[in-house]
Amino acid sequence: MEPVNTDMQDIKQGNIHDYDNYLEYFNNKPITQNYKTEYHSVTFVSTGIIPYDGGITTMLHLGTLLSKQGYDVYYQSCVPQKVEDMQTNAEFNFPGYQGTCLAEASFSQHHSDIWIATLWETAYLIKNLPGYKMYFVQDYEPYFYPYGDRSQLAKRSYQLGLHMVSLGSWCAEMVRQQCELDSPLDQINFPVDVNHYQYHHRNFQEYPGKKELNLAVYTKFNSPRRAPINIQLLLYNTEKLLAQKNIKLNISYFGTIKTEKFINGKNLGKLNKEQLRELYYNADFGIAPSMTNFSLVPFEMMSCGLPFLDFEEGTGKDFIPDDCCYYTKFNEYDLSHLFEEICNEPTKLERKTKNAKSYLTQITWGKTLTDFLAIIENIERKSGTSTN
Repeated sequence: MEPVNTDMQDIKQGNIHDYDNYLEYFNNKPITQNYKTEYHSVTFVSTGIIPYDGGITTMLHLGTLLSKQGYDVYYQSCVPQKVEDMQTNAEFNFPGYQGTCLAEASFSQHHSDIWIATLWETAYLIKNLPGYKMYFVQDYEPYFYPYGDRSQLAKRSYQLGLHMVSLGSWCAEMVRQQCELDSPLDQINFPVDVNHYQYHHRNFQEYPGKKELNLAVYTKFNSPRRAPINIQLLLYNTEKLLAQKNIKLNISYFGTIKTEKFINGKNLGKLNKEQLRELYYNADFGIAPSMTNFSLVPFEMMSCGLPFLDFEEGTGKDFIPDDCCYYTKFNEYDLSHLFEEICNEPTKLERKTKNAKSYLTQITWGKTLTDFLAIIENIERKSGTSTN
């Protein structure tokens, strides 16, 4: 019997040849930490600089703040990418960024007092380089993959001995629960930059009796942690339930390339800051699911005065107090009921929205920088080498 050709494709599980250029770094050689009396240069290692990426933007923001503190900051790519393209994307993500972009070819010649891995592959790449090795943990990356070799490689990266710095408490707690640690694990404030997302006053007294609700929804087709399948199914069914109450739900998705087709609503594609502000100002509610660490999008929405809804199954409660947003279960019955309930409580809705704006003033980048500088200041300062 011969197989029948179909248009179905097997699920991509990855290929070891993705790492052909770096096979020598993937080993079990113990890490060596090199201490100095002073630390002047800091190098973030990433798989390039791409646009519309929250993790890259956070790296650039932190690097820029360190540069303003007098550190020599570098962004080292470990994948083929032109320096000019890195610079263009860096400027797009974080206008006015500071630091030097380095192409892949510079990796073996570059020297740094402090190396900072930014995702699991780069932890393996830097663990035996001369210098002090750190790991900026922005998410629990074993959850990025089905259970198997890549999830195990990602988990092992937290056990290599690098000095880990978690963005917020959720990642730190996951690493402590899931991994056997033999290295420092610190955490820094999960920050927000509200400068581009000014507060927009809205009349909440108009919400009762609304027959049309405009909903801004952030998700990414290529990121299960943004629940792209679940959120579409949820809103598809929520639309029907609200329609039975003569309420029309107008859904505007964003964060996914515009060529992708959603089962309902409009796909606005990937938006720049000006387009995001306009969307937030014109929407009645915002949703941005986070199934692992968190996204900056909820903070952007809250900064603009957009009431934010989140799900109990996600990680939002680790980042946003109850009195700043609304939490519900990930099912259409609870969500449709919540829409009706909060529209009929305009005073409470306005209070939560103002609480959210106030809360954001407590989680600034200034606090994050202070946290990170304290960690660097506490690195052992001496000549010599320590092997973990």
